[in-house]
Order: sequence, then C-alpha cells, then structure tokens
Amino acid sequence: MALYTKHTEKLYKAALWAGNIVLMLVAVVVSLIYAYHVRTSQIEVKQADFISTVESMKSVSQNYLDSERGYVENWAFYINDRQMTREEALDFLRSINTNPGRYVHIVDMENFDAWSTSYPAGHDEIDTYHRFQGELKDWEQLMLDAMWEMYNGTAPKFTVVGRYQLDETVSPAVSVGARITLQTEDGTKDFLLLRAIPTNVLQKTWVFPAEYQSAEVGIMTTKGGYVIQSPSMKSISFPEYIRGYNFQDDYNKVDSFQKELESTDHGVLCYKNFRNEDCLWYYSSFGGNSNLDILGVIRLDELQPENGTWLIVVLICGTLAALVLLDGLYLRQVNRRLRRTAKLAQEASEAKTQFLSSMSHDIRTPMNAVLGMMSIAKSHVQDPEYVTQCLDKAMTSGKRLLTLINDVLDISKIESGQFVLTPSEVLVEKFFKELDDMLALQIREKNLHFTIQKDALPHPVVLADPIRLNQIYMNLLSNAVKYTPDGGSITMRFGEEPAEADKKLTCLVFCVSDTGIGMTPEYQDRMYQSFSREINTQVNRTLGSGLGLAIVRQMVDLMGGTITCESEVEKGTTFTVRLNLPIVDQQPVTKQEGHLEDDDVRGLHLLVAEDNELNWEVIEILLEEFGVTCERVENGRLCIEQLLANPAGTYDAVLMDVQMPEMNGLEASQRIRNLDEAALRNIPVIAMTADAFAEDVQACISSGMNGHMAKPIDTIVLLNYLKKIKNKMF
Repeated sequence: MALYTKHTEKLYKAALWAGNIVLMLVAVVVSLIYAYHVRTSQIEVKQADFISTVESMKSVSQNYLDSERGYVENWAFYINDRQMTREEALDFLRSINTNPGRYVHIVDMENFDAWSTSYPAGHDEIDTYHRFQGELKDWEQLMLDAMWEMYNGTAPKFTVVGRYQLDETVSPAVSVGARITLQTEDGTKDFLLLRAIPTNVLQKTWVFPAEYQSAEVGIMTTKGGYVIQSPSMKSISFPEYIRGYNFQDDYNKVDSFQKELESTDHGVLCYKNFRNEDCLWYYSSFGGNSNLDILGVIRLDELQPENGTWLIVVLICGTLAALVLLDGLYLRQVNRRLRRTAKLAQEASEAKTQFLSSMSHDIRTPMNAVLGMMSIAKSHVQDPEYVTQCLDKAMTSGKRLLTLINDVLDISKIESGQFVLTPSEVLVEKFFKELDDMLALQIREKNLHFTIQKDALPHPVVLADPIRLNQIYMNLLSNAVKYTPDGGSITMRFGEEPAEADKKLTCLVFCVSDTGIGMTPEYQDRMYQSFSREINTQVNRTLGSGLGLAIVRQMVDLMGGTITCESEVEKGTTFTVRLNLPIVDQQPVTKQEGHLEDDDVRGLHLLVAEDNELNWEVIEILLEEFGVTCERVENGRLCIEQLLANPAGTYDAVLMDVQMPEMNGLEASQRIRNLDEAALRNIPVIAMTADAFAEDVQACISSGMNGHMAKPIDTIVLLNYLKKIKNKMF
C-alpha cells in the first residue's frame, strides 16, 4: 500500500509537471501567434501613417505650386490686357515680384533668349534656356516639352519645368508659367512667362513628424527623373539609383522597375539605400497628366513597432518558468531589506547623536556672547551708556543664535527646493559693524589680532536678505576664529566692485583671511558637503556641525553669487564672496535707536491672543512702556468671542499668536474677516509668532492678517506697527 501510494504520488507529480509544461508551451505558442499578428498590424498602421504623411505633402506641394501658377497667370493677363512691350513687362514684373527668393523670366521660345527681372534694365538678358537648343538628353527633353505645353496652353493643371540651374543663384529651381503676348516693332510676338522657385523653398514646406528621423521626400517624373532631389536620392535618376544599390548590372530588373513606375499612379517599394539600409519607398502621381510623382523614403526600422508585444511574451514565459524561484528570491530580498533598513536606522541614530553633539559648539558661540555681555552689563550698572552697549551686543548675538537654530531647516529646505529669499534694504557698513560686535568677545578671548578693511562703498544701501547675508558672513568669520590659533590674525575686508551684467546692480565683495591651520587640497574638494569636516587633530579639538560651509555655498548659489577659496596647510585660508545685489537709490529710514516718546501711541487698547504666560508677560510690559493697554485671551476661539462680546471700537487691533490650542491664529484671522459687522471684520490683526520663514509670513497675510512680527519681538518693529494702528494706516 505504501509502495502504491509512493508510486501514485510520483505519477501525480509527473502529471502535474507535464501539465504545467504543456500549459506553458500553449501559453508561449499563443503568445507568439498573438505577438506576430499584433506586430504585423502595427507595421501596417505605421506604413499607412507614413504614406498618409507623404500624401499630405503632395497636397501641400500642389497647393503651393498652384498659388505660384496663379501669380503667373494673373501677371500674364495684366500684361496682355495692357499690351506691354518686353521692357514694360519686365519693369512691371520687377515691381510686382516683391519676393527676392522668387525669380521671373521671359523666354523667347524661338531662340530661347531670356530675360530676368533680377537684373536691372539693359543688363537683364540671361543664358539659362539656351541649353534647350541642339541635341537634348531625356530629362532636358521632358523640361522642354513642359515649356512648350505651357506656351501652347495644352499643359495639365499641375505642370512644372523640371529642376534646372538658374543664372541668378547656385540653387536648382522649378518653374511654372503662362504664355504672354508682347508688342514689338513688327507688331506682336508671343513669349513664355516663367516664375522660378528654388527647390529648397519647396522643400521647407515638407515637415515630417519627429518620429520620422530618416524620412525624406522629393519629386520625380513618371519615368523616374529627379525634379526635386533629396539628400539621400543619389545618381542621375531614381531608376539608376535603385539599380546601382540593388540590381547592380541586372538591367532586366531595371526595365521592369521603370515600367512599373510609368504604368502605376502609386506604389510601395522596398529597396536598399546608398547606406545599404532597408528602406520603404512610396511614390504617388500628382494626377491630371502631370507626369510628376512625389517620392517619399524612410528606413524600415523606423516603421517597426516597439518591442512591447514581444516583451509581453518574454514576461509570460519568464513568469511561468521562474514562478517557484520568484517566491524564494522575494523572501530573500525582504530579509535583505529588513537588515539594510535596520542598519540605516542605526546609522541615522548615530548621525543624529553626532550632529547634536557637534551643534552644541555653534549654539554656545552666540550664547556665550549673550551671557557674557549680560554679565558685563550687570557689573557696570553705574554706567548706563556702557550697559546699553552691552545689551545691544547681547541682542545682536541673540539674533545670531536664532539664525543658527534655523540652519538645519535651511539646509533641508534648500535641498528640497522650498527655500525662499526675503530681500529688504541693508545698510552695508552698519551690517558689517554688527558682525564685528558679535565676534568681539571670542576674538578677545583668543587674543586674536582682528583687522577690518573697508574699501569704497559708493552705494551704501543694497537690497538683500539680511538674515541670509548674516549666515554667509558669520559662518566664514566663525570658522576663521575657530581654526586660528591664539595670537593669530584675521582680516575682514568688504567693499564694492562694478557689476558687469547690469548697471542697476553692484557687486558686494566680502573677503576674510586668517593665519589659521588651513585646509588640505583633498578636503577642499568636499568642504561644501553637509556634515563634512577635515580629519586631523587640530580640527577634531574644535567642535562644529559641519553645516557652515554647506549653508554658505548654497546661500551664495541662491543669491546668484560666487565663492572662492585659497588655503594652504599651516599658513591660513582666504574666502572671497561676490554677490551682485540691487542698488537702493535712496537711504532707507534708519531705525530710531533712542527712546521713543510714549505719547506717539499712547491711548491704544489692544486684544492679545497668546497662550504662553511668559510671552504674554513680555508683550504686556513692552506695550505698557509705550502707554498702550491690553487684554489677553488664550486662543483663537476666545479671541473671536471677546471681540463679539464687546462693542465695536473697544479694541484698536489684535496681536495674534499663530500656534495656539483649540483654534490657531490663522483660522481665527480668517473667521474675523468673515464677521458680519464691518467694524469688527476690518479690525487690524498683526501676527506675533515664532514662525518666521517667508512662507510663514505669506500664510499669515493670506489668512487676512495685516502684518507679521517674529519672536523674539523687536521693539522697533512693534512700535512701527503701533504707529500704523494709531494713524489708522491699515
């Protein structure tokens, strides 16, 4: 029984494998047959599209040459009606033929003397048509026959004089014409009026779709003589071309081929071109006994469909053949991804830890200045002027600290393409003085010799993003201080150069040089990469985030500037930044540094929406110093309720925090703008938030707010808004 069961199992497995193989073979055969039929249909469609394109070009050519023939017939009628002499006709034609790329000839069909309007009177005789005297070649005879048909009025509607060389230009041309009668001394005489069109003009009307890269088109006689010859149409005629590259010396095939051309109005041919490439040739008659065909050619490989169908067949076969292996490979790949993900998570955790550790130094630099200046001010309370200076420097360093905190976000936003510059007026000299103040304490601690060189500043005010300028220059100066040994020297030079691109711009040049440890050439190649630092003992002793130069480079690129570096180990480093910035013609209104009179805004009563107790205390004290009273609510919902609970005019304005519980400031502002009562709906709303990016400012304005103040609150900015509220400027 066991043997029977084992034997049965083997038979079952064999049958299963056999069935799978049969099914796979059937699927493959069906797929191949289907793919063949689909491919054949696609080729037929592509060939039909190409033929349709050539037929469209034939129609374009007919319409174009018909319009040219219409010009000639109208001119002929006018000349005959006015009974002009040859000289009068030529003068008239010179005036009427305004297109310099078209040539007009009058031909005497008795002796083939001819005159061209392209030359001045008295010098207008040409030799172009004397070639038709004497013994003629086949193609010349065809041209002469066409001229006589035009002259005798027996020509079909679409008739041209075949390709020939003009005296006026090196380009070949074709002509359309009509008979004219001119006055002579002996009475009247008939001439042939021709309008010659360079073949390249007609060829410009033939535009193939982009997918037809090798396609060309020309015009030939029904016997295969070229009238307009494309670059790939070699030899003296089309039959000779096909013979030379396909039949060689088999003239029987040539005769059969030529008879086929003469006896059919259209046809599709498959022959090689002069590059030995298989091509499809299509010819089609212009009709009306014109004895002219349009001839199009394209490589066969361009008419081949994409291999999508065959790819389906391969996928079916591969899927059926590798179904079992696929599950195993998939599981193996999943395990590999899990291991890789775990490794990346570990590396990310280590990178974050290292980054936070490194950032502590860059954060402590301005923090040290803040605490140091506050400590110095505390020990000099008897000297108010000196205390004020210390507080100013502490405030400047505090702003620098805020900038540093945003560095990581800046890098992320720049690399994701979401970063926005916010230009404003910048006092150049004052700006660089603030840089000096922020670094003064560190420079004294390291006993560094710091020199400031100011070059000419013909434009003291420029338009730039001051926060980003500060990031660029402070990063470079901080690096110089960090990596210059005690007792070394640092030189900061700034000035202007003419901007070559635009007179409305000036080139602001900033250069910082130090006698520090310098950088190796290898590190200079990667120093602008995020988190990159030089690997040596001196650098390792100095903590840093590795973001400074990356931010500098990307900020400079955003501003359309350049940064260069010259550095040598143990000798020092020089960075030079050049920024083309718009010139501000007038000096901006300088901020009033002194104490402003409380009476300027005294009497205002504001509603403050602020959920943080400490922030509320700060803004309340600041407003009290200006003689402004205020009331507080903790969120946007309470702000709206407070406005509705009091008569209109109770509050002169609303100072609105953005990030608040229950209802944020943006939503509250939108709801205020939709209130029914106009006095409440139009109350000024000023954002008072730590969200200080340009997109945050725009979000506040879009929600209906009238302005934006970034935390920590700048008293000058606050006072300016209070004055606008007092003067009802919103």
